[in-house]
Order: sequence, then structure tokens, then C-alpha cells
Amino acid sequence: MTIRLIATDMDGTFLNDQSDYDHSHFQRLLTKMQEQGVRFVVASGNQYPHLPQYFNGLTGEITYLTEDGAHIVSNGETISEDVIPPTVLTAFLKWMQDQPLFEQAWVLLSGRQAAWTEMLASSKRFKQSSYFYGNLTHVMDLTEVTDAIYKVDITWPSFDVSKQEALVNQAFAGQLRATSSGLGGIDVILPHVNKAYGLAKLQRKWQISHDETLAFGDSGNDLEMLQQAKYGYVMKNAPEFVKQQVDLITPLTNNDSGVLAVIEDFLK
Repeated sequence: MTIRLIATDMDGTFLNDQSDYDHSHFQRLLTKMQEQGVRFVVASGNQYPHLPQYFNGLTGEITYLTEDGAHIVSNGETISEDVIPPTVLTAFLKWMQDQPLFEQAWVLLSGRQAAWTEMLASSKRFKQSSYFYGNLTHVMDLTEVTDAIYKVDITWPSFDVSKQEALVNQAFAGQLRATSSGLGGIDVILPHVNKAYGLAKLQRKWQISHDETLAFGDSGNDLEMLQQAKYGYVMKNAPEFVKQQVDLITPLTNNDSGVLAVIEDFLK
């Protein structure tokens, strides 16, 4: 079966540990994809404005499935978005304030107009987060933000966030869903939203089947997307609990262009 759609996560997957990749190699592959009619999709938990900068100077069409599937952008235009209802968002933010497990958390709201946080703009963490979020803005109170919000990004100093994830999913079952985003973070989104949900929308739009789809990921929030593709690869460098849940693992890590090597094989 011919591959017609390739979707990849970015951090820890397409990108190496220096947040970079082999640009010339990828340009050659992207040109081949265009010639063969293969769609290339960046599937990330990150905000849209952060992602195109990785591909500056390259020639070829790239679709961005962002915010874990809540916001999809093609040719610079939003073609799909799923926004958290304001009443649910406010209830969640107020609930967090009373939870001991959330006391040490850094919280950001990823929205249509900007990203919002109570972290001070002068803080080290604010500067670190600014790398991932365009137009990161300090506010005194997150409950007063009126922007349309796709996702709540919560991160802790320690990497094991399984208890926090379970607590959110228990307290807001049917309203919100928490999923691990790696490196001590969880993404809180609408229950039906994930990368597979976004990928399925694109498959329907482009009339591309499960059997014609190749996908790559390295975290818990990639697993549904990998199941949405016949060829769903977890990275060799992914955590063991993620690798145990799939059949296909890349021969090379993200630091050795593992994604590009597999794409090259499929395009031959």
C-alpha cells in the first residue's frame, strides 16, 4: 500500500535533543513527498506560532496539527479548532487552587490570541516557556482570561506526574482529559481531543485511509495517533512504558535522524 500521509510529533521525535534536525536531508525527503503526493503533518502539543519557525527556508507544504489536535492549520489558515468551554475552564482553574499536588505547578493557558500565565515575566521559567509559546503574556489571574483556550499546560519540577494526571481525569471525567506530555508535564484538553482525533479529520478531508498513513511519536500523548496509522512508530529513545504499547519502533533515536531514516525507506 502506498503511503499518502506522514505525521510526526516534534520534541523527542522529529527533533534531536538540541531541538534541531538535518535540514538538507529533510528538504530532499519533503521534495520527494511533494512529487509523490504525500502529505506531511507536524503533530504537536505545542502552539501553532511556535512550529513553522523550524521549517523556515524549506520548500514544500506542511500542515500543522497543534495543541494535541485542538487546532489545525493548513496553508496558514485554521481549518479546525476545539475550544474548552469557559465555564469548564474556570471551574478547573479554581479546583486546582485547592489541590496540594498542584502547589508547585507552572500553569499556562494556550489560546487563540496568545498564551497566558501567572508567572512573572522576569522569572526564569517564563523565559523558558516563551520559547514554546508565541506571545506569552503575564496576567494576575488566569480565571479572568477571556481568550478562546485550546489547552491547559501544567508542569512540575519533578518528572513523575502520574498522580496529578489521574486526579484530573477522576475529578473532571467527561469534561476534561489530562495526558502526559513528557518532562514532568500534563496537557489538559477536551475529552475527545487528541492527536488521533486531529489526524482522523485530515484523513477524512484528504480521503486518505488508515493503511496509507505513517506516524511517529515518543510520549503518552502520541499513542492514539500511532494507532490511527497502519505504520505507527515509537522512537527508540521513548520511555519503556510507551514502547511496550506499540509494535513498531524506529531503529534509530531522535538524535540519529530516526524519523527521517524510516521516511526514506517508505518513499523508496
